[in-house]
Amino acid sequence: MMKSSLVNIAVLFVSSFLVTAIFSVSLKVFFAAESWTEVLSKGILIPCFTWTVLLVLSAIFLSGERRLIYWTQLGIVCLIGSFALLPAAFYNYLAAEPSPVISIVNVLSSVVIMCLTLYLRLKARQFSALWALGWAATIIVNMLIYIRSIS
Repeated sequence: MMKSSLVNIAVLFVSSFLVTAIFSVSLKVFFAAESWTEVLSKGILIPCFTWTVLLVLSAIFLSGERRLIYWTQLGIVCLIGSFALLPAAFYNYLAAEPSPVISIVNVLSSVVIMCLTLYLRLKARQFSALWALGWAATIIVNMLIYIRSIS
């Protein structure tokens, strides 16, 4: 079991950020007219919205060790979700003409994996299901922001 410490939590989120960047850069194939900076920032900064909102809310509503436990679980789930994006990233890099459907399905699969994993991990640690529900609501908003940003 991973110890809940700010250093471990930071390592989880930085690792997630780096793995997600691999996927985000792969999306450039679908946005040839967009700059690398724009593609990467949308692919990284918009997903950060979910995690930032939840970290802030938990800083307000949880205290001490419970907050660290929650943050650790978020970091673990974020990293799992980032790794779940890699199949589409590699497909985007390797396919002659990749289909965006693969990336969409992969992102949705990643979201389902993260949602179930977060719910189960939080339930095992006696957190209210509302924390997982809050994550789900925030990720939906996040996805709507992303869709709006590429429309």
